[in-house]
Amino acid sequence: MPTFYDKANAQYRDTVFRDYFNNEHRLLSLCNAILETNYTDEKELEINTLEGNFFSNQKNDVSCLLRDNYLVMIEHQSTRNSNMPFRFFSYVYQLFNNMVDNRDNVYLDVDITFPDPQFYVFYDGDNKEPLEREIKFSDAFRGNAGRLELIVTLYNINYELNQPLLEKCSYLNDYSRLVGKVKRGLKSGLTRRQAIVSAIEWCIKNNVMSDYLPKKKDEVFGMLDWQWNMDEAQTAWENKAREEHEKGISIGEVKKAEIIAAKMLRKGKDFSEIQEWTDLPMQRIEELAKSN
Repeated sequence: MPTFYDKANAQYRDTVFRDYFNNEHRLLSLCNAILETNYTDEKELEINTLEGNFFSNQKNDVSCLLRDNYLVMIEHQSTRNSNMPFRFFSYVYQLFNNMVDNRDNVYLDVDITFPDPQFYVFYDGDNKEPLEREIKFSDAFRGNAGRLELIVTLYNINYELNQPLLEKCSYLNDYSRLVGKVKRGLKSGLTRRQAIVSAIEWCIKNNVMSDYLPKKKDEVFGMLDWQWNMDEAQTAWENKAREEHEKGISIGEVKKAEIIAAKMLRKGKDFSEIQEWTDLPMQRIEELAKSN
């Protein structure tokens, strides 16, 4: 009988972070930690994570409405991305749209109110990042930001850095330990698959993510293997693109982007995510999808 080690090639479209925290109990604990609140009733939290569908390719990691007071949006990143404020901008636009029951009110003298939006990135990549910093939408503007701003708080949750937030949320602490164990396995010379298996087995033995891993170790293995594979592909593409840009080479870049897009399409990736990674026009991605 095949073990979860043998299922490494299964394709999973979610990350462990997204799957783990799209859960009312864990997410409420995480929100209390970052907002410094003390909500206890899970019924006060409504998960409204964008899943993507035929009409919209928008898909974020985790978002929720907390007692109609806060709209909390969280993204997980294992590679550095300075464009997160713009991504949150597109997500929050969609979520606010979903909150307007009567579209006619937009054009009438009727007050439409929204919850306080909060934007967070949890980073566990290998680039040096402080424990906490802000990323501003206005930093991307060529001129004065004017009156448009969106501020994202980034938390570095690498386990060895002793991020204070990990002490406030045991679920985030457990997730960080899992990822940290995989990284240590890789540094010790294990293959990616061996490192993931070893980390999962250690966590189960030591009651880390105990309400999640024992029941979903097959899926977790597949998601971690997929995530590490995509991170490596993205890093390779970024390095290659940077080298070619520095050399002033433009011929062939589009073709390489199309090859990567085709591979991502075969893995079932969303069009919007493919566009973020390749910068190809959406029309070209749709054409590639039809030919694949």
